[in-house]
Amino acid sequence: MENRKPVILVVNDERSVRELICLYLETAGYTVYQAEGGREAMALVTSPDIIVDILITDIIMPYMHGRELANRICSIKRQIKVLFVSAYSAEILSAQNLCPEGADYIRKPFSKELLLERVSRVWESSPKWKELASRRL
Repeated sequence: MENRKPVILVVNDERSVRELICLYLETAGYTVYQAEGGREAMALVTSPDIIVDILITDIIMPYMHGRELANRICSIKRQIKVLFVSAYSAEILSAQNLCPEGADYIRKPFSKELLLERVSRVWESSPKWKELASRRL
């Protein structure tokens, strides 16, 4: 992987959660963009000036869930990697077909240390979303 920190887009409809995740990432030296939901996120990623390497998104959100958002962003940013965030268990999300098997996932609540460890792992070794999403639809 490149020897640089990834640029991250955080999408979460809960303002306090979104801002806390951004604070954790920014204090660790990451460049971070944020969006309240899918529409705002899509407006950001369609800008040619915006580079996004990792999408950190809540799974359950109004209007567009996290998996749909990841799929749409992947059609524009082909190299994107995804870290899902949810208060629900991975089993529930998988059963509802909202989180594909093998997807990176972190359950709320989580610590700054755990978030930073997961972001590092996603950047270093996780497959790109297009590879994961194609495994099971």
